[in-house]
Amino acid sequence: MFKSIQWKIIAIFLLLTVSVMIVVGTFLIQNISAYYYSDFNNSLDTQVFTEDVVEDFEAVADSSDPLNGCLELLKVYSVRMGIDSFRNYYILDSSLNILGGSSSETGTKESSSNIILALDGKRGNRVDKNSEIMDYALPLNDGEYIIYVTDSMQEVDEIITNMFVNIFWALLFGLLISLILGYFLSRTIISPISTLQHRSESMAEGDFTHKIEVRSRDEIGRLTIAFNEMAAKINTSLEEIQAEKNKVEAILLNMTDAVLAYDNTGTLIHINPAGENLLGEHKEKSFDEFFDLVEANISLYRILYIDSNESIERDIEYKGKSLKAYFAPFNTERSLTAGVVVVFQDITRRQMLDNARREFVANVSHELRTPLTTIKTYAETISDMGEENVDSSVLHFVGVIENEADRMTRLVKDLLTLSQLDSSKIIERRKKFDLAQLISSVIEKLGITAKQSGHRIKSDIRMSSSVCFGEPDAIEQVLTNIISNAIKYTPGGGKIEVKCYGDFSKAYITVQDNGIGIPESDLPRIFERFYRVDKARSRQSGGTGLGLAIAKEIILRHEGTIEIESPQQKGTIVKIMLPLYKKDEME
Repeated sequence: MFKSIQWKIIAIFLLLTVSVMIVVGTFLIQNISAYYYSDFNNSLDTQVFTEDVVEDFEAVADSSDPLNGCLELLKVYSVRMGIDSFRNYYILDSSLNILGGSSSETGTKESSSNIILALDGKRGNRVDKNSEIMDYALPLNDGEYIIYVTDSMQEVDEIITNMFVNIFWALLFGLLISLILGYFLSRTIISPISTLQHRSESMAEGDFTHKIEVRSRDEIGRLTIAFNEMAAKINTSLEEIQAEKNKVEAILLNMTDAVLAYDNTGTLIHINPAGENLLGEHKEKSFDEFFDLVEANISLYRILYIDSNESIERDIEYKGKSLKAYFAPFNTERSLTAGVVVVFQDITRRQMLDNARREFVANVSHELRTPLTTIKTYAETISDMGEENVDSSVLHFVGVIENEADRMTRLVKDLLTLSQLDSSKIIERRKKFDLAQLISSVIEKLGITAKQSGHRIKSDIRMSSSVCFGEPDAIEQVLTNIISNAIKYTPGGGKIEVKCYGDFSKAYITVQDNGIGIPESDLPRIFERFYRVDKARSRQSGGTGLGLAIAKEIILRHEGTIEIESPQQKGTIVKIMLPLYKKDEME
């Protein structure tokens, strides 16, 4: 109870009252004592023992009966000296023997500082606040006699005692008033604060609906208004958060994909029903334990601290299913990595369809090669017979058949290449090769075709090391395709620039032309299979719609990247990145 603000305020009032009374009481007592000391000496100096009176005492002291004369004269001034039961006068000789006085006291007086001054022939009117009495000494005849006045200070002590009693009662009365005023004043401050406290406790329990009544317009009133506004905003925010939470929970519960969340220690903290059905008895395993089990070649440390800004994908075979796993780290509000979310997508059916498609393409391509070869052979045979043996119209139709057979042959060849890429056979033939030399060879081979179209090919190859590790024929096919496209789709007299540069680990190749460019709407689909921007022109130039798709597959198989930028009517820029050969890499 005594730790509350209310009692602290009351305690402050009480301490303030006590402090004031102590300071005032001490000041009054000190001033009263000083006043009595000063009044005692001043009254004797200025009202009793003036120069005239001292001369009278000196004259009496030189008379035949100095003692009685001085006593008679002192009686005359006794009223002025204030002689009573507390204050007395004495006549002392040089040995401090009492010769007479206003009291019946006899014997010898104790020496004091004022008596010592009198014995030295000076007035003893010094104030000694540490002495138990007030005294005054007047020497006569150079200290032969001393008029000595003393006051026992009993009257001063009685006055100070009465003052102490009055101050004590005033202190009690002040404490009572302070207690009452402090209580009621603290209630006016503590009451709204207590209301805020109870309201805060209700908010902590989830109740944000009740408002606090504003009873004043002071700081506490403004605090109450701000508190009500804060409660309303928190309530709105919590409702929005709860709605989002319910939405997310509904999505997760009804998702067919398995969703798992692990904290930064690898402990599973969330899993949806699809995830429970997928993992089964393995859901109790940690992140690293489970993904080591399925041989995903990934670790929690790598996701959180090495690839923390990237999403990672892995293809997994688990319980007879083909799964694609997506890994994405998530952070706390302070941007600290808190864990990782894993989404499993069942791609078994899609994988089966892709395999069937690849098998179909491979089989059809193989089956088409034989009849296409036969058609080509017979068409060439008829063409070789000449116009003297065959009608000119027949030769024209045979020429068309031969051209279409060539186009179909190129298509079958591209389909077979894609089939090899899908089966990863092309990567099995990797070896070291000089990329700069390969680029120069491709430019040299295509130089004649470029000159026939009136183009200029400019090369700029600047690499300290250009050794790559891969399938050189495949990379040559990519470069041939890219540069051939630049030649085909650039109007006569165009300019084609091929640049190659690199750093210690990567090589960068750019092929830039000033041709017709590619519409922006077509760029996202430019690497799709059989996709052609200008279908009519592509057919006329013998394109199959598979060249860029094959190029991308080859570059990706070599762990590189390929991008195309094309401001329309300003040409096209193809950017390729390939990793350079590392000594620790196995051939």
